[in-house]
Amino acid sequence: MKKVVWTLVIFILFFIVFALFTYQVDQAEVAVRTRFGKILTVNTEPGLYFKAPFIDTILTRDKRIQIYDIPPESILTTDQKRLEVDTYVLWRISEPQQFIETMKTITSALTRLDDVVYSTLRDKFAELYIGDIISERRRRTLQLITDTAEKTMSQYGIDILDVDVKRTDLPSANAQAVFDRMKSERSKEASLIRAEGERQAQDTRARAQKDADILIAEANKTAEVLRGEGDAQALEIYANAFSQDPDFYRFWRIMTAYRNSMKDGTSIVMGKDMEYLNEFYGGITSLEITQTKEAQ
Repeated sequence: MKKVVWTLVIFILFFIVFALFTYQVDQAEVAVRTRFGKILTVNTEPGLYFKAPFIDTILTRDKRIQIYDIPPESILTTDQKRLEVDTYVLWRISEPQQFIETMKTITSALTRLDDVVYSTLRDKFAELYIGDIISERRRRTLQLITDTAEKTMSQYGIDILDVDVKRTDLPSANAQAVFDRMKSERSKEASLIRAEGERQAQDTRARAQKDADILIAEANKTAEVLRGEGDAQALEIYANAFSQDPDFYRFWRIMTAYRNSMKDGTSIVMGKDMEYLNEFYGGITSLEITQTKEAQ
């Protein structure tokens, strides 16, 4: 029984001594061993390491990429528009020893990170118009902010991977006024576009009407020429035909005149001595009619 107890005691003492003389580094951490405030070793690889008990202090820090959500800040643009900009930063500890010597704690690092990013963001966005900030054109400026913050924070052993904007809002007091002005500007722009469209439509209709009038005039001109040529050919044909029998031509013309003048409901008062009515009397002349009356 005593042997079992002593074995258990030795086993417990072994683990106590083991814990006092060793420390473990996780995969996602870096460990810094200090003695009386002086950094002795920096362990970046996971594993089991030795330390001097009671006089060595082990400081561990997360070496993974971390996100810091900066509280929304008020930014004034170059066109004197105030915006509430909500940003975040992706960062990580690149030099553990330098980080411990300068920042010591994560809280101190985040405070410094907030100051650097906000001041840089404020200065860069102050050079932009509100339209540039709320559009994708801000990507170039954000890259400049990231590079500037990286140069500043590198002296603290911190690597800045990205600075980006989650949301950009107008202050509630100014939002309605800005929206009304934007609406007015868009309405004005729409009116100008409609006016320009109406002007172009009128020009198009005027050109189309002009082209139509020209086509109609040319068509009428061509029709008149063709009609004149046809009439001339018809007269020539008539002349050639009627020259072969003048008496028939005279008779045909008189019949045509009767047909055109003596229609239904037409009253004509004329004397018998008019040559126009000779064909009513069998083609005799007025002299023959007078001689006939005297003989009677």
